[in-house]
Amino acid sequence: MSKLGMIKFRTLLCAAAAAFVFASGMAAQAAEVDQKLRAMLPEKIRAAGEIKVGTDPQQPPYDFYDEDNKTLIGLEQDLSKEMAQRLGVKFTSFPAQFASIIPAIQAGRFDLGISAFGDFMEREKILDVIDYTLEGTGMIVPEGNPHKITKLSDACGLRAGAVQGSIPLRLLDKQKELCPADKPLEVMQFPSNDQAKVAMRSGRVDVAMDTVGVAAYTLAHQPATGKKLELVETAKYAVGYQGILVGKNNPELRDAIAATLQSMIEDGSYQKIFEKWGLTQNMVEKITINDAARYADYMKLD
Repeated sequence: MSKLGMIKFRTLLCAAAAAFVFASGMAAQAAEVDQKLRAMLPEKIRAAGEIKVGTDPQQPPYDFYDEDNKTLIGLEQDLSKEMAQRLGVKFTSFPAQFASIIPAIQAGRFDLGISAFGDFMEREKILDVIDYTLEGTGMIVPEGNPHKITKLSDACGLRAGAVQGSIPLRLLDKQKELCPADKPLEVMQFPSNDQAKVAMRSGRVDVAMDTVGVAAYTLAHQPATGKKLELVETAKYAVGYQGILVGKNNPELRDAIAATLQSMIEDGSYQKIFEKWGLTQNMVEKITINDAARYADYMKLD
């Protein structure tokens, strides 16, 4: 090799080495543990190196399976990954039906519930809720809105569906009590949002209620063929906090998660995740705990 060639080779080698060191430094920085936040975790979790999370994987864009039907993705999954890096522990998501997650937290099988859970005062009596975003509940109807539904009271005399244990189901049950005797509202419960939508497409349900963010994302990604569904733009209920659930007996974990989320707000990583999933309108400026009273009238109907 000529002297000039040797110089070029050494230059390229040095550049490659520098790039490797830079990339390694970036990787280390991305995975850097915040020791102050980690110290807030319960000793049991620090020793285990794992936080067990109950998740219903049918809540896009919050939690759902990627195209391989194995990998969980979504806004809450990205938040969990970022928190895991800062706390120096794994967040292991265990797929579960929505209604089964709260009992599992109470029984100690899950440390957290992260699955688009709404915060309301009755729920705060049995669990702590870390409020990290705002959400609402919307109404889904067949394309063209054949029953001309513009508000929840228009569902009287029809068949409606929602997920078991959800705020949308509570809204339907509340409306059911207000419907006149000659126009009863039939309320059906489903294990998942997907099953409620299948029931609507098959004609077993006339209207469904779901979290607005979940409904909007799902309907924007409907199959190209088959019966289409749409959101009722004029109907939005139960606007309030959505949060992460923690057992009442686990205040250290609760405070560690809240502080970690707040650190993500302060350095901008929280906003980047919300931007990625198109939910910036749902962001909050400050993480709160058991703050449902701020939206005490969220169950108000028409």
